[in-house]
Amino acid sequence: MSKPVRKTLLLSVALALSLPAFAVQDQAISEDSLGLYNSSVYEVPDPAIVNFGGGDPGTNKRAAKSYNTAPPMITHTITDMVPITRDSNLCKDCHVQPDLLKQKLVKGMPIPAPASHYVNVKKGEMYMGRWNCVQCHRPQAKVDVLVQSTFKKAK
Repeated sequence: MSKPVRKTLLLSVALALSLPAFAVQDQAISEDSLGLYNSSVYEVPDPAIVNFGGGDPGTNKRAAKSYNTAPPMITHTITDMVPITRDSNLCKDCHVQPDLLKQKLVKGMPIPAPASHYVNVKKGEMYMGRWNCVQCHRPQAKVDVLVQSTFKKAK
């Protein structure tokens, strides 16, 4: 087999093998199959109404933590407590109680802010980098999950 024929044959084989790769790139993904929501990406659906209930403060049991160092979740309604600002923080009224830190909690008692939230625990001076409570602590709602979690607690 001559050199030009061999080159032509190799070029034809390479081209034949690369054609399926080009064909795959031409296939478009429909907008309806993108993401977790089964509709057009251009549709603007009404958001689902989520009830962050939980009752009044002091009436609910504590929420289980997802993992050991997770911040506690808010188990009561915060509807009338937001927005939380440096000057208006109703959370502090109940939870900034350093004298409760060493006591055993009984039903109805507020969970005191931990020592890490204070500049001076003895004086009850809260560290002002912690004023935005909902930055770490979130109210809970009962909602249908889009994707099941595979997260498992460490033993």
